[in-house]
Amino acid sequence: MTDRVADETAQKSESVIEKLNLGGRSWKFYAAASIPPIVAAGLAIWYYSSRGSSGSGGADSESAKKDDKKKRQPKAGDGEDDVASESTDKPKAASVDAGDEERPELMTEAQIAALDKDSKKRLAQSLKSRGNKFFQAKRYPKAIEMYTQALRFEEDPVFYSNRAACYAAENDTERVIEDCTSALKHEPRYVKALMRRAQAYETTDRFRDALYDFTTVCIMEDFNNTVAATAAERVLKKLAEAEARERVEKREPRLPSKSFISGYLNSFRSCGDKAVADEDQQLSKADALYNEAFGLIEQQKYAEAVEAIDRAAAAIDENSDEAVQRADDIYSLRGMFNFLRSNLDQAVGDFEKALELNPGHVRTFLRKANLYTEKKDLDMVSQLLDQAEQAAPENAEVFFQKGQVRFLKQEFVEAAENYERASKLDDDFVYPRIQLGVVQFKIGKMEQAMETFNDAMKRFPERSDLYNYYGEVLAEQGGSESAINAFERAIELDGNNPLPYVNQAIATFQSTGNADKALTLIRDALQVDPECELAVAALSQIYLQLGMFEESLSMLRRAVDLAKSEEEMVSAITFRETTAAQFRFMKEHPELLNKMMMSAL
Repeated sequence: MTDRVADETAQKSESVIEKLNLGGRSWKFYAAASIPPIVAAGLAIWYYSSRGSSGSGGADSESAKKDDKKKRQPKAGDGEDDVASESTDKPKAASVDAGDEERPELMTEAQIAALDKDSKKRLAQSLKSRGNKFFQAKRYPKAIEMYTQALRFEEDPVFYSNRAACYAAENDTERVIEDCTSALKHEPRYVKALMRRAQAYETTDRFRDALYDFTTVCIMEDFNNTVAATAAERVLKKLAEAEARERVEKREPRLPSKSFISGYLNSFRSCGDKAVADEDQQLSKADALYNEAFGLIEQQKYAEAVEAIDRAAAAIDENSDEAVQRADDIYSLRGMFNFLRSNLDQAVGDFEKALELNPGHVRTFLRKANLYTEKKDLDMVSQLLDQAEQAAPENAEVFFQKGQVRFLKQEFVEAAENYERASKLDDDFVYPRIQLGVVQFKIGKMEQAMETFNDAMKRFPERSDLYNYYGEVLAEQGGSESAINAFERAIELDGNNPLPYVNQAIATFQSTGNADKALTLIRDALQVDPECELAVAALSQIYLQLGMFEESLSMLRRAVDLAKSEEEMVSAITFRETTAAQFRFMKEHPELLNKMMMSAL
């Protein structure tokens, strides 16, 4: 995101995402968020604290082993994957081989079939114990042979898991996956098999499968397995970042939603001035196309405006001898649209051309500062804004943007000073007043904040965005009814702005639980702007809380498509993948889910 905290879209990006719990969350939040509310109540303890750890190997305490036996393997042989739990001291060579003892591995299938159940079990355990000793001696092929022989006598999931441990030691990940899968067919709650398979999936970059297994372990162990939780976060990060990077590299540049662009433009006093022909002279081709783009922006026909400004810049390059009035504005405006399309390098080039033509072009300094905010280079942002102030010491927009940088740094007192200065320099500039009220709330000056907003609403009674922001502040302070009234007023003043619909939906759902009303409002927002990113995000979250997983996932996939930056895309993919993993668990383990729900009750 750019430095848009006060503009229409940026405030929604921060506040709505926070309200929806979509931003700044770790994997553990996303995991708990996808569980039905009745279960989530029982899992909330894990979200706030980690109460223990159990991994895929190593020695556990005796009490932990007993608990693991009960939870993980009610049917698995002796109840314990004991490759890792037996003594790690290297056994003497004489104790590894069977010697003169009975050699069940030499028995034929017919001989095995003739044995009773107890005999089969006894001989299988004998083979397993020999396999364990070979494992401890790091004689993995012999260990594999013993576990394979044990499986002829009894298909115990422990034998599959132990053999998988041998394959893991030999880096044979495909066989690790095969044996762990076989173990889990016999015992779906076998945590060590799940952990081994997840690690094998991660090794082979099958991150989605790894995430599912790690997630399953976390749910089965009441989110107390910190090893699995940490691994899930790691895998999820790899998965989301890899997909986002690939998507960004492959996708064609595109503009964000109409409401986003309108909000961005509203944070500026204007886009510039139209070119005016001198008497008895015609405008240059470039100036005429610039004016055309200007008119299209006023009509919110942004895609057509991009085409016109691209042609205007091309006309300058093609007719270098022709005098162009607004050449600096043309390059600056094209840079702005390149920035909005995430063509950051091209945008920098356009801004540099504009500043070459007009070193004091304030609007270009401000737009370039927005770009470097996207790059998270706040030092460069401050430098550009200082240059803008030198060029125009009394420009209200400069001080407003300086306030924005302070706001992003959470230097609220200094931000308030900049907003106050901007308001004094331009009485008709509403955004410094809005942000001043927000900052005053942030630093606990409630009376001053209310006074600031009330004065602003008297001065700008027809500004829909002002009421929308005011509603957000009220909602954040817990005044749901007052906030809803403010959102309703915002919609009355401008029914073509989707953001008040989204905010009212969230406030309504959170305060009353009226899902039908909330869904209607968000659908109204999408009717106004089908690509409104925040409406899609809100709808996915409400669907999720209602247990409508298919619908939620559909919206989350849409949110990924609409993400403007790689960072936003990572966040959307994170939520999508975690929700999908949880939903898969619910479908594949309904009996475990029912048990968890009963426990939560």
